[in-house]
Amino acid sequence: MVAAFDNQDDADEALLRLRLAGFRDRQIGYTGRLHNGHTTDMLERGHTFAVAVLGSVIGAAVGIALTPLLNRVLSPLNGPHDLFGLGVTAGVCGAMLFGFFGGWIGMGMHRRGTEAPVTDREDGPFVMAVSAGDARPRAWEILHQHGHDLHSAQIPAPGAI
Repeated sequence: MVAAFDNQDDADEALLRLRLAGFRDRQIGYTGRLHNGHTTDMLERGHTFAVAVLGSVIGAAVGIALTPLLNRVLSPLNGPHDLFGLGVTAGVCGAMLFGFFGGWIGMGMHRRGTEAPVTDREDGPFVMAVSAGDARPRAWEILHQHGHDLHSAQIPAPGAI
């Protein structure tokens, strides 16, 4: 089931009503057209922050765990060290390094779900597709309350919606 929307408020209202009707995000494809003509997935969740935080925690733990080893390696060169200060420094450096790489990995994580069809500009800036199964009449009612049929749609491969 596919509908186009002329503004984001109507599309977001339809999305909210679909969610309240029991449709999950993996059943919904929702795209918006950018100013440069490309489309973007409006339901895409960024995992960058979450994985960066996880990487920072792991990096801090690794840095602190390596403090005794660093102390043994550096003591002959520079004399005795403040173990607490070295632990803090190693923990902060580990958190920054692992947090950076965690965020980088998080940027590459994408959700999988229903894809919206490729559309033309006259269809509208926002398009929503729903894999409704037996609830087709309810999804149809929600989508077409504020949306309209596509003027020109290339429907995705069977099984995609």
